[in-house]
Amino acid sequence: MKPFIQLIIVFLLQVASISAQKERVVSLVKMDQNVSKGTLDSYQFPFKDTTNRNVLIWLPSNYNPQVTYATIYMHDGQMLFDATTTWNKKEWRVDETADSLISNGITRPFIVVGIYNDPPNRYAEFFPEQTFKYMDTSYVSKLKKTLWNGELRADYYLEWMTKELIPFVESTYNVSHKSADRFLMGSSMGGLISLYGLTQKPKSFGGAACLSIHTPMINFQMTGDDAMSQLVLPFNTYLSKKLPSPKRVKIYIDRGTETLDANYGPYHDVLLNTLQSCGYQKGPNFLPLVWDLTGHDEVSWANRLAVPLKFLLIKDK
Repeated sequence: MKPFIQLIIVFLLQVASISAQKERVVSLVKMDQNVSKGTLDSYQFPFKDTTNRNVLIWLPSNYNPQVTYATIYMHDGQMLFDATTTWNKKEWRVDETADSLISNGITRPFIVVGIYNDPPNRYAEFFPEQTFKYMDTSYVSKLKKTLWNGELRADYYLEWMTKELIPFVESTYNVSHKSADRFLMGSSMGGLISLYGLTQKPKSFGGAACLSIHTPMINFQMTGDDAMSQLVLPFNTYLSKKLPSPKRVKIYIDRGTETLDANYGPYHDVLLNTLQSCGYQKGPNFLPLVWDLTGHDEVSWANRLAVPLKFLLIKDK
């Protein structure tokens, strides 16, 4: 092939590559979710490889571009606002609760960023990845094959949040750029990734709310009798080394006593002991709660959502 023709081919390939990269931009999309309070913007973000990630951004009914808002980043975003679109016909009722707190002056103003989960990779994405360094290598290999589709993904997920999602939100909406005004929130495995996010990105977030945090770490069908030694204790060893100072962040931790949460007691106690050993005492920056007669579902989390929101965002008097 002649050199000139080779140069033309290389040039065309480069143009095609640049064009393909340009196509992977954040786009405003139409989704089926609706809210009864405030407004909801729907986006699709480029994610890993050729995949995309849906993100919902909720603004309170009195949203004012002249006001600076805090931001709550919530996992499992498809479950937050509209029960008519969720797999179990339940929702967190985020828009109703958040709008009430803001409009009544109970919390300072905030917006909510709901990140859709990736169902086939949810366990791999929400499992605290660096825990593997404290786990038995054969056990890690087993879980990679049986549960994590070959790889752990939490660190990539958090990196995407801090490098792609947060800059977009903060350049598009009038929100604070201070880490003290950014918070993570989730339930079950979403609670795990919220707590883990504080340890991996301590300069990016000012706190986390972890509802019904899934302290057994993986699904019960796979844990067997060795969950405590193989999963829970390694994670708590990791936390004891990486938790930020309780003077710098706020942490809300809870569980119920019914359905799946009824099994959490021993694992939950280990987590609370670890937090206490790291200086977390119940007070303005740490709130551990047990909700009696409460189960593991969106209705239960909706019923107590105001408590962690007020804890994280209570309005200064």
